[in-house]
Amino acid sequence: MPSILLLGAPGTGKCRFIHDLLPNFKNVVWVTTLNSAEFVRNQLKFYEGNLWIVDTHTWMRRKTHTAMDIIVSNPINLNEVSLSISKVVDDLADEYILIFDSISGLLVYHSIQRVMHFLRGLLVKTEDRGSIYTLVQGAHQVTDEISIMMLFQNIIKLEWLNEKRYLKLIKSVKYVEPTIAEIELNKDGIKIPETIREYILSQLK
Repeated sequence: MPSILLLGAPGTGKCRFIHDLLPNFKNVVWVTTLNSAEFVRNQLKFYEGNLWIVDTHTWMRRKTHTAMDIIVSNPINLNEVSLSISKVVDDLADEYILIFDSISGLLVYHSIQRVMHFLRGLLVKTEDRGSIYTLVQGAHQVTDEISIMMLFQNIIKLEWLNEKRYLKLIKSVKYVEPTIAEIELNKDGIKIPETIREYILSQLK
């Protein structure tokens, strides 16, 4: 199943974009590299399905963690990160969506070569399920961003320009219109063209 890379500078609405899609899935596996499991779970209070969180940010288990929070004790070791994700997805026979937020968290500690190797392995392992990976655009070398983009079949970019928000469909497995659209972000969620929304869901389910 094709994967999706979601690009955007900080504050462009990447997580809000993902939040809007989650009610379509009864199982979510959320890998967090920049926030704690508690923070993610608090942000997803609206979600009524089963939520597993693989936390590579906290480093140690706390009383506030739940049984569905997998804490990676040594996130510098990418093998341990991979094993922690496998611990969850290998036991999920039902449909699930994998959210990886964010690749940028890995690039803080690891070379682009190691991150590419890790991502390729994870993408192959979960290729029969829908997945969305985020990347903070502008935080890394352009050549590194392009290298990562090569791994994904679908690439969506979110932009904030002249007080307006835009979605750009940079790469897709089939032609979709429009490829550039203004989007609206408010307290109730995010509004995107229905044709793009339907296409995204078709790539994830």
